[in-house]
Amino acid sequence: MVRITLLIVSAFIFSVNTAIGQSDQVLFTVNDHDVTVSEFDYIYNKNNGEEADYSKESLEEYLDLYTKFKLKVEKAKDMGLDTVKRLQNELEGYRKQLASSYLVDKEVSEKLIDEVIERSATDVEVSHIFVASPSSSSIQKREAALEKINTIYGELERGKSFSEMAKKFSEDKRSAIKGGALGFYVAMLPAGFYEFENAMYTTPIGEYSKPIKSKLGHHIIKVTSKRPARGQMEVSHILIKKAQKPSTAKIDSLYKELEKGKDFGKLATEYSEDPNTNTKAGYLGFFGINKFDKAFEDAAFKLKSDGDYSSPVETQFGYHIIKRHSMKVEDDLAKRRRKIQGSITKDERFAAAKKGLVKKIIEEVDLQQNKLALAKFTSTLDEEFYSYKWKVPENIEDIDLLKIGDDYTKKLRDFAEYCKKDTKSRLRYNKSTPLDESVNDLYERYLDERMLAYEESNLANKYPEFKSLMREYEEGILLFEATKMEVWDKASQDTVGLEKFYMENKDNYMWGERLEVEDVVINTDDKKELAKILKKVKKSDVASLMNSYNKDGNEVISVETRIVQKESKDADKLPWGKVGAITDVQSKDAVHTFTKVKRVIPNTNKTLKEARGYIIADYQDLLEKNWIVELKKSFKVDLNEDVFNSLIKK
Repeated sequence: MVRITLLIVSAFIFSVNTAIGQSDQVLFTVNDHDVTVSEFDYIYNKNNGEEADYSKESLEEYLDLYTKFKLKVEKAKDMGLDTVKRLQNELEGYRKQLASSYLVDKEVSEKLIDEVIERSATDVEVSHIFVASPSSSSIQKREAALEKINTIYGELERGKSFSEMAKKFSEDKRSAIKGGALGFYVAMLPAGFYEFENAMYTTPIGEYSKPIKSKLGHHIIKVTSKRPARGQMEVSHILIKKAQKPSTAKIDSLYKELEKGKDFGKLATEYSEDPNTNTKAGYLGFFGINKFDKAFEDAAFKLKSDGDYSSPVETQFGYHIIKRHSMKVEDDLAKRRRKIQGSITKDERFAAAKKGLVKKIIEEVDLQQNKLALAKFTSTLDEEFYSYKWKVPENIEDIDLLKIGDDYTKKLRDFAEYCKKDTKSRLRYNKSTPLDESVNDLYERYLDERMLAYEESNLANKYPEFKSLMREYEEGILLFEATKMEVWDKASQDTVGLEKFYMENKDNYMWGERLEVEDVVINTDDKKELAKILKKVKKSDVASLMNSYNKDGNEVISVETRIVQKESKDADKLPWGKVGAITDVQSKDAVHTFTKVKRVIPNTNKTLKEARGYIIADYQDLLEKNWIVELKKSFKVDLNEDVFNSLIKK
């Protein structure tokens, strides 16, 4: 826990506020190791926040702290802690975690969140022509579905009516009869419909998209209109179902009662025919677009103010009067972003965005791919590749498969080992699938992973703030380990030194005045007996009374003794310092309780055992101060006064 607190303070606050024109200047050196202005400025801002005022006093105070920090890090390196494998592995674990999070958050998540927020401000009215093609379909059915949607698209391109083509060919029968009309939708759509959402927001009004794929099949989408997003409204309703001979008489009479000032909730409870809501005064809760009948939705969102109610509205279920309670307002942007982030990682848009990131990386680097080597590798395979028995050929050629400049190379064997490890994917392929198709599919995933790994390895060069964080992690690990060895372990394990420190400072560890009290319980329903016992308690020892009254297995009097400090929360309820005094008796049925002051304990020294935690903490402080003095003697610190003075702003 200490290490986490030490290392990961505001780990993702990337606020580099480098002094312009000074970032390469050396502020001070420790044992000839430079600390630049940019490094000091970054740490100063990060740890001081709004209090980083660049005053002389503030800068001097932080310079002293950071110099001591650097001295401890230098000592850790002098002890060889930076070569300890355990600590190197720990640092590498931090680097991988930070790099992965940093890359995904900065390059993928943030852009996707921005996209959702921007899109969710607009409702889009769409129609579609649909051809079913779920992933569980056979290859033949999937190919037939793809051919069908492409044929329909071709007809549209030749001028055929979208509405007529939807009625004739769309396999979504509910929307087909309406010319493909689906109504309004808003981002973000459920998982499996990201391409649908993309087409919805990128297709101009009045036009249709190219065929796109969802988890259900193929769609051609036409955008009819767009409007500001309606959001979510909280409502109640009164429902009167349609009889065999529909009549609005009953709903009209209820509307008139409302107009006279009758309570909406009471009328809903008494007359509404919706069994799910009439027990809750008609309360439906929050709803957004496309949840209820269009007529119901339109009528509800026409209500302008909280408390307004509609005139009777007809839907397929009957006649409604709708009351508005509130509109959901998303005013906490940070909370909304966190909520969206939790959703996008489970959605295919995340995978699509990562794929886009890989494409961007490939465009930015000088990537050389040896496709001939991949083809040769494929030619050595047979059906056994699709089984768990397959092994990497021992005689595989030692040739480059991927190369970026002179710094990053991956051999063909590395890809073969990747294929071996990914048994799950190899077994998932149908044995009739051509080997080149399967290998290329695996290679694409391999390429994606290697490009992301390459980008992660270069984050320190690309982003100065990432480099700063990694320096913090590394030095934090070294500081923790050195301090543990030189201060914390010594303080807790050096029993002789701790005893000596206690004896020299024991007057710093004192008990204040305390009371020894007895919490007494008397069990009796006899008021006269209670009064007699209370009278004796004030004069006699409680223990002797217990011997007199607790006979034949009856526990009339019981007592517990405890020590009370003056700072205790119940100290003010006691007759402090008055030996023999008792508190007011608290009675419940036949049980009576009170507290008696037995004795006053004067100020006294705490024993080493009683104050051990405080003594160890103070001993640690002493050891650390002595350690700093020793470090200053061992390692030379040189401050560039002119550079330091240039940082002062007031």
